[in-house]
Amino acid sequence: MELIDSNGQPLSAAKTNGISRREILGGMGLTASAAIVAGTGLFTPSIVRAQGARVRVGIGLNYGPFNQPWRRGCWKIAQTVVEGGGEIVAVRGEPAKQSEQDAALALLDRDINVLVLGIYSLESETAFIVDEARKRNIKTVGFCVTAKESPAVLEDTWATGMTMGYFIQNALGRQGTIAQTAESRGFYTPFDMESDMLTMMTSFEPRMKMLPFISGSTSTDDQISKGRENMLALLQANPEPDSISAFVSWWWPLTIGAGQALVQMSRNDVKLFNHYTSDQLLGEMASGNLPIEFSTDVPYHTIGEEVGKLALALGRGEDVPNHSHFAPVQTILPADAGKMRDEIKAMDDAAIAYLKDYGG
Repeated sequence: MELIDSNGQPLSAAKTNGISRREILGGMGLTASAAIVAGTGLFTPSIVRAQGARVRVGIGLNYGPFNQPWRRGCWKIAQTVVEGGGEIVAVRGEPAKQSEQDAALALLDRDINVLVLGIYSLESETAFIVDEARKRNIKTVGFCVTAKESPAVLEDTWATGMTMGYFIQNALGRQGTIAQTAESRGFYTPFDMESDMLTMMTSFEPRMKMLPFISGSTSTDDQISKGRENMLALLQANPEPDSISAFVSWWWPLTIGAGQALVQMSRNDVKLFNHYTSDQLLGEMASGNLPIEFSTDVPYHTIGEEVGKLALALGRGEDVPNHSHFAPVQTILPADAGKMRDEIKAMDDAAIAYLKDYGG
């Protein structure tokens, strides 16, 4: 699968050809401005009005102020279920594993037919919840995380790490020192996987070096301030020009903070690379105020739509294979950031308005 820019030309620095994946959501262009386009998916049950009793789908709304992608996914799950004739039963929580699991357990007592599990808790951490759900004849589906003996729609973490790695290597001419940050290790597993993938790729380049991982706290903290604080400390430890070639942040608030620190210190020798976007990140990227060279992203709205379809199919008793479906990796260059910002902002406004009635 080849990544292309907004003009339809190949991005030779970021390709995913040769990756073997069990199933990848199809029908979605990988242009940087493709935020609105939805993947058709290999599993696409028809969305029709339910006959008789409605399918009741339980979902925990555990996102926080920095988790706009997660919110967009919940919006599309809810919208897809309701437009398909089902009902949404929601419990509001915080962006943390324990809160997520508490919400799932609470939903088991809300007379639901299907439970959506995600996005922080690993399959091993929710297996007991799935077992409890099965005792009550409740089906389960994974939202950006696998769930025991359940279908799931996931971010393609390894492909994301590889896409970022190749782009950085080409941008730096395969030489130089890299530092990277994400939320605290163990908080959100895909960040750990992606940063490990980049570290592994760097280890195979003899003229490149990866500095020790920099922890960026958790989503319940002021991560923009944390990103700024971390970058200032990194610059203090590496004051010589060109001592750091690139700084990779796997979470957008940390990128914003790091960029602010670079501007504050008048350092223009460090290139910023980002994963996950928001309207604020894309605005800074489009304006050129912060030196953000490139970003990857996850189409949570597409993932949410696919999860909603799977939930309806499960609730209606259809035979749904326990497959893991993977969303494509989106790439964004500065020239495309402005248009994508408008698309993201429109989706965020719609998500906020729609989820208001569900406590989100």
